[in-house]
Amino acid sequence: MLKKIVNTYIVPPLAYLLILFISLTLRREVIGKEHEKKAKELGKPVILAFWHGRLFYFPFYFWKSNRTWKILSSPSIDGEIIARTLSLFGYGVVRGSTFKNARKALRELKRHTDEGYNTVLIADGSRGPALKLQPGALMVSKLTGAPALPVTVSFDRYWNLKTWDRLMIPKPFSKVIVAFGEHVTVPEKCDSATLEAKRVELEKTLLKITETADTKLQPAGGAVR
Repeated sequence: MLKKIVNTYIVPPLAYLLILFISLTLRREVIGKEHEKKAKELGKPVILAFWHGRLFYFPFYFWKSNRTWKILSSPSIDGEIIARTLSLFGYGVVRGSTFKNARKALRELKRHTDEGYNTVLIADGSRGPALKLQPGALMVSKLTGAPALPVTVSFDRYWNLKTWDRLMIPKPFSKVIVAFGEHVTVPEKCDSATLEAKRVELEKTLLKITETADTKLQPAGGAVR
């Protein structure tokens, strides 16, 4: 009972303040902005896809447009913390995952996308494996015609949590790179083979922009943590 109270009412406000404080100190560079522009020029909302371990900075980065986003968060304890933290930033949250309430979550995300909301799905899901793209964003694209837009971040100085996703928490006053990649759109009547090909394409793009951002910040000798 005490653990539930802590996770529900104490951890989310602390996480909100931590993200806000650290993010305000970061020096930001954005690369691949043209890919975001091209996706938006399609006239549809976008479906954002990024790695679970690199989610720290995004609530702050997209804060000014928070009312236009609906974010999928798992029904797990960690998902509850994330959902409540995102709610403090003003984002709308949809509860569900590929492991639980998947169909209901997809229907709700489709409805929100059709209503004009941008949506967010963690690329490698709530359980991983890390850096292995799951098809959720592509399923929403297939249902709505909206483009799945890959985006990632990298920091020149950070801590790694000992979690399955190796969550990156930037150190105050470090540099952050936000990198967008080319969007992927899935045809409504595509077969399973085409969907898998699109999944591989999006995964490769997300891995590539992640490597590019990391290399740009740690070109010789790896990360300074």
